[in-house]
Parts: sequence; C-alpha cells; structure tokens
Amino acid sequence: MAGRLRLGSVAPDFEADTTKGRISLYDYLGNDWGLLLCYPDDFTPVATTELVLFSHLQKQFAKRKVKLLVLSTENQPTDNSGESAYIPHDDWVNDVNDIGPVPMKFPIIKDRTGQLSHLYHVLDEKDVDNLNADDELTTGIAFNSRTLYVIGPKWQSEHHIRAISQYPYTVGFNTGEVLRMIDALQLSDSASVRTPANWSAGGDVVVRPSMEDDEAKRRFPSFKAVKPYLRFVEMPTKDMDMQFLFFQQGALTSFGAGVEDGVMVVAEGKEQYDIEPMA
Repeated sequence: MAGRLRLGSVAPDFEADTTKGRISLYDYLGNDWGLLLCYPDDFTPVATTELVLFSHLQKQFAKRKVKLLVLSTENQPTDNSGESAYIPHDDWVNDVNDIGPVPMKFPIIKDRTGQLSHLYHVLDEKDVDNLNADDELTTGIAFNSRTLYVIGPKWQSEHHIRAISQYPYTVGFNTGEVLRMIDALQLSDSASVRTPANWSAGGDVVVRPSMEDDEAKRRFPSFKAVKPYLRFVEMPTKDMDMQFLFFQQGALTSFGAGVEDGVMVVAEGKEQYDIEPMA
C-alpha cells in the first residue's frame, strides 16, 4: 500500500487469526465504528493496564457502536533457546482478566510476521525484517510506540481512518479521552458542527465555518458570534452515565461521570477493585 495512513485514508482490510477465531476486518466491523489498538508485543506493562481499562469500558463503546480489537506482534519467546516458540495471546488475555473486574471480550489479532503492523504503518519494512531475523541480537520488540486508530463506519463501501493517536511505550492512553474523541466525531457527523478545545458532552459546540449566517440562524437560532468565523451554540446532550477506572496504590479505583441537564457531574471513589499480588 503506497503512502502512510492519514486522516481520511481508507482503512486497509485484512483477514487474520485472532483469539476469537479468524476474522475479516470489514466483516467484523460491519457498519459500525472500530477502535484498533496496535502494540509491539504482549505482556508489556503499560499496554496491559490499557486493556484492563478498555475492557471495563466495553459497554460504553458498544453504546456508541464502536467495536474494539487489538493488533499485536507475537514476538516474545518462551525461553532463550532461540527456538521460534511464542506465548499465545490467550495467556495475555488471562493476565488482563486476572487484573480487571470485566472480562476482555474483544479479539487480539495474531501478527507474528509483522505484516499487518506494516500494513497499518506501525512497523516499517526494516522492522519487519528485524522481527523475523534468525539471530538473537535482532529478534525482539521491533518498535517502542503504540498506535490507536479510530475507524469510521462504512462509507461508499469502505471504512476510513477518522483519528490517529501515537504514544511512546512509557505513556498509557487516556481511555476517557478516547471516548470523548469518539463522542466529538459522532456529534460532528450527525449535527454538522465542530467541537472546541476541551469540549465534553453537554458543552457548547461551534458552527462549521462554511455555513452561512442565514442557514446558521435557521438551524441554530441561539448561536453567539464571537468572531465572524467563530460562532458558538448550545448543543443539548442526552443524559448519560459513565464509569472510569484508574490505578491507585495497587488497586483499581473508579469514578463516575455523567451528563445531567447538559452539565458534566463527576463523583470520585465510588468503587474499588483489589488486584491480587503475585504469590
């Protein structure tokens, strides 16, 4: 595939084996949105914490018609013998389920050769060669970042990349920000508006600049023009409740957040889940 994936690029389709059986990306997504989490390796600590929290939010993503899936190169050897033996992804899923309060139900795609990671431009050709090298010096984690793709619903028979986030391996994704970004994208699609900085559900939105004032007055009678190109309007949002987790002193602590009458309400420390230490 020529060129790097950018916003608006067609999301490449593929078939692959996963922890949930063999899937085709487009068949798996259907007409829904997708969230593709790309990792260099299983059993990495930051990625494990992310999968715990994304698993906890599975119902929230389902409400937004977003299907989750993970792409991970399966490149961690079981021993130092130099044999081409790998730990199954299912073992990583078991670790995630041991830590988190909600079982992980979305698939991990098997990508031992790195070709799918190359297809999605989180590995370059040199990394793929390095990943599949025979000598111990070059075998191992081929890249030290993680990439998140938000894939839009099918349009003109194809899925398209709607957002891309790339983080270093030392910094975990903010799952709440991912939900916020998807809410913003879906609202923008449905209401022909834009979301301003730090927008969250219930906050004012921005009238798209290409809309003439006459049409804006008809569609948004109460809009406020701060600049000719910057017009704010209140966008009522349905009441909704969410629950997020964070790690604190070796446990998972939750906080609740919701929109009530257009106002974001947060209540901390509602519930705590202990993590069993290793024996």
